[in-house]
Parts: sequence; structure tokens; C-alpha cells
Amino acid sequence: MPPRCRKIQAVVFDLDDTLFLERYYVKSGFEAVATYLRNMIGEKKPFERWMWRRFLAGKSEKMFDSLNEHFSLNLSKDQIAKLIAVYRQHNPKIKPCRGVKNLLTNLKQRGKKLGLLSDGFLPAQQLKLRAINLERFFDTILFTEEISRTAWKPSPVGFERIKEELDVPHCACAYVADNPAKDFLAPNKLGWLTIQWRRRGQIHADNPPPKGGKPKQIVHTSKELLKILLAN
Repeated sequence: MPPRCRKIQAVVFDLDDTLFLERYYVKSGFEAVATYLRNMIGEKKPFERWMWRRFLAGKSEKMFDSLNEHFSLNLSKDQIAKLIAVYRQHNPKIKPCRGVKNLLTNLKQRGKKLGLLSDGFLPAQQLKLRAINLERFFDTILFTEEISRTAWKPSPVGFERIKEELDVPHCACAYVADNPAKDFLAPNKLGWLTIQWRRRGQIHADNPPPKGGKPKQIVHTSKELLKILLAN
């Protein structure tokens, strides 16, 4: 028989737009790319301002190809690939969202095991976590890229792996994340408590969920989240 759980024993968090606002990582990356470009071509052009305005307008696809075309830079495919590498490998200027450190501290003090489960390219995800300086709070950290790209959400692989590392049953796990399109489908199927943490400035919070992918709870503050996690 499957285990019967009365309390949440482990809380697993997403990274981007959950522990910090992703838009600030994007802006930081644009600044790094702009600095690299200005040094490369020897001209001062408003690269980051143009990219940021395009991003705010919802035009993020092929950003560096569009930049190349707009400023008539005549960059090769290899040079554009280098811009992508600069973006992903820069040391970001980001910080945890308000209330995150106090929330993690309270959960640890109440005996909850904490995990981090996030998709995305390495080393970008590792650099993000290092920048917000929260590694010490987590009992286990899993970037699904370390398994394979097929383990990115909505795959259940990462959830299965981190559940084993935390050594708790599925019904005693909670997942806190931001994106309904991919974050909650797998943990819902596994019997986790799923919680969408919404805050102003998130990028994917309004994405429609797939069938079975709605979060079981929605919160807007760290106090709301703590109350739910301690009540379950």
C-alpha cells in the first residue's frame, strides 16, 4: 500500500521567477552582451536599451539575430553563438525576492527538508543560484539539465529523483513554482502538493496550464505560503 501522509515533510522550490525575478536576470544578461559587443566593435551603441525594450514588448525570440539586423552589425553565426554564450555564462546581478530568505529560514527551523528543482542551461542555472546566495538552505539541489534535456519539466524524472534524494514519500512533498504551463503537471500526477507563488513582474505566471496541470494552491506572499506549508 502507498504511504499515507499527514504532513508535508519536504518543500521543493523552482528557481527562476520563484526565488528571484527572472526579468532582472534577463536585464543583467543584456548588459553583459552589450558590454561584450561594445568592446568587440569599438562603438558605443544603446544595445541593452534596445534589447530591454524589445523584451518588455514581448519580442524575445531570436533576440541577438534581431539585434544584429537592427544595428547592421554583420555578425556571423559563430559570433551570434558567442553572444548567447556570454548571456548564459555571465555572473548575474540578481537578488532573492522579498521574503524568500525568511521563508526558507522558517521552514528549516520547523524541520522541513528543502530542495531545489529547476530546468535550464548549465552553467547559467548554477550561476543564478550562486548569485542569490541561497545554496546553504537546501538539503538537495537538482538541475534537470544534469540528467538530460528530456528530464526538463513537465517530465516527472526530476521529481522522482529529488524525492529519492530527500527520502520522503511523494505525498509528503510540496512543489513551489511559477509557470502553470509546465511546472505542476508532473507533481500533481505524483500526488505532491503544488503551489503557484505569484508576484508582480513574473514572465510566465499567466501561461495556461495543460489538462491536469493547475496548481492546487495559489499564493501571493511568503506569509501565505508558510501558512499553507505548515498547515499541511
